[in-house]
Amino acid sequence: MSNLEDFRNPPPLTHLKRLTTREGLVQHADMDVPDPSHGYSLDDNARAIIATLWYYNIYKDPSVLRLLEIYFSYIKKVEKEGGSFHNFLSFTEQILDAEGSEDSIGRTIWALGEMIRTCPNEALCNESKSILEKASIHRHLDHPHVRTKAYILLGLLAADQKEEATRWADKLVETYKENTTNDWRWFENYLSYANATLPYALAEAGRVLENKTYIDIAKESLTWLDSVSRIANKPAPIGQAGWYIKNGIKAEYDQQPLDTSDMILAFNALYKATNNSHYLDKALEWMGWYRGNNSQNISVIHETNNGVYDAVTPGGINKNQGAESIVTYLMAYLSLGSVENR
Repeated sequence: MSNLEDFRNPPPLTHLKRLTTREGLVQHADMDVPDPSHGYSLDDNARAIIATLWYYNIYKDPSVLRLLEIYFSYIKKVEKEGGSFHNFLSFTEQILDAEGSEDSIGRTIWALGEMIRTCPNEALCNESKSILEKASIHRHLDHPHVRTKAYILLGLLAADQKEEATRWADKLVETYKENTTNDWRWFENYLSYANATLPYALAEAGRVLENKTYIDIAKESLTWLDSVSRIANKPAPIGQAGWYIKNGIKAEYDQQPLDTSDMILAFNALYKATNNSHYLDKALEWMGWYRGNNSQNISVIHETNNGVYDAVTPGGINKNQGAESIVTYLMAYLSLGSVENR
């Protein structure tokens, strides 16, 4: 593989550790300084679980397991009776919501599935199984949030719950067929955030469940998404300042690392599902977005602390370096690291 990154080496965790306290991963940063005023989120800690698990399983560095324990403890703190979760805690660990968002719950199911699949700590693995068994995921199956379905599907696949995973994958296929047209190959009538999560989940489902339909829809939808996510033929995730409504005008900015990471995860999943190097090349092209292969020709990675800036903007970059930016970058890097080091 050719890229500015050398995926044989582990990515630096300097900034991730800077944002981590004994209670969890702090949501936001003022430039590169953790901003405790916004507290913690379940979304960030769930993704940090996935990143640290992948890191450990690729690079076999046991020191990262302490971080994993911290992030997993956050899930236990916000678990609710009845199988749901809170999302936000203040810096003093006060619960700030009645219930977490659909996406935060979906990402938690994904993290729990990854814990069940690869956590080297048997006690934490068993705790993850118990929490997942209690989680009331069924109420999300007919909910309109398709990203939540994708996250839950990824968790079920990781936990090897194949029969249940098939139900969720079929629901994504049904949604795709209801919405796709000749000139709009997508699951919804708009592109918003974390778009590539949908083909990513179907590509993984196709590989694990050996289902060609899932892989074909992942190919078709991701190829189309890639074609509309460009400026001057450079990778350019859909802008968060307006998104892209069908028959409307596409927002070009702000481009966020989350969306780039999901493109990399999706293309790499298709590569693993098909062994077609075209998809690996696409994943590497999108990885270059972080190092300046973007519409502003500017690196999104801080040179010294390895934090990741929060957005590419019309004027350059947003220099804040929050948790979502670093942890999704790490997931993208580690996804490619799994190919280089397998």
